[in-house]
Amino acid sequence: MHGIGHNFGMIKALSVSALLFLLLAACAPAPTIPPTSTDIALPPLPTLDGTIPPVEPSAVPTGPESALEAILLALPGAGSRLTSPVSVQGQSRPTFEQNLVIAIYGQEGEELALQPTTIQAPMGEPGGFSAEIAFVVTSEQPGRISVFETSALDGGIVHLSSAEVTLLPGGEAQVIPAEFHFEVINITAPAALAQVSGGQIEVSGFSDYFFESNLGLALCGPGGEGAPHELCGTEDNVLALSFATIQSPDIGQPGPFSGQLSYTVSEPGPARIVVYAQSARDGGLLHLSSIPITLAP
Repeated sequence: MHGIGHNFGMIKALSVSALLFLLLAACAPAPTIPPTSTDIALPPLPTLDGTIPPVEPSAVPTGPESALEAILLALPGAGSRLTSPVSVQGQSRPTFEQNLVIAIYGQEGEELALQPTTIQAPMGEPGGFSAEIAFVVTSEQPGRISVFETSALDGGIVHLSSAEVTLLPGGEAQVIPAEFHFEVINITAPAALAQVSGGQIEVSGFSDYFFESNLGLALCGPGGEGAPHELCGTEDNVLALSFATIQSPDIGQPGPFSGQLSYTVSEPGPARIVVYAQSARDGGLLHLSSIPITLAP
């Protein structure tokens, strides 16, 4: 799987002290029970000029397709044409020690920049984030801006949002603000923090359309050793890999998804179910959602 494990050791090497100098020093929330995207009411995204549109997330209809996005990437939005440095802004639910990571990827999925940032809110509360990141390209090319949260339990990616952009070596940038949207991949079953047993998990939810209606599934355990693994932290943490299919009413439209994960464990313990979409261009992650569960034999 191209892109899985790419330079992930660099991410894990980011120390807590390096992250904390950015903002705030307070007690962290429990890493094994993160809030889900439906637990936190995030404010609307800012527009390019910094104003806040009159969008009230609580006023929109609820349902499997309308859970709030956990990490809302406001700037740059999809289709932006970017020069270095690029200003990355958005809103996020609270994360472990309020930490996020921002990355820029080139046309082959290669990492061009990686930078930690911090949610601008007290510990345990949602808030905005922003950072200015430099990159270098020698020619105009497709690229990607990604913002993600990593797990304190296993080191893998808990949630990731991204925007497909064009990277320019110079000239004039054209930054397009993102529109307010709901969770791109919303896992509805099993429920977050559920205890799952029996060796097989039925995973379902609602997703935006991705290439050929395909999503990847992973089951991640805690701790572990071995080679870095982007989804689960290390290879030893990977308990199962599978896929899910989006039942879109038509090509390009969102719809429900479902898939199965088969596993074997000898005793109960914490785990995460991961659902993710990959780019047909470079194999990199376009979006990733996950939920914590308790896994039993």
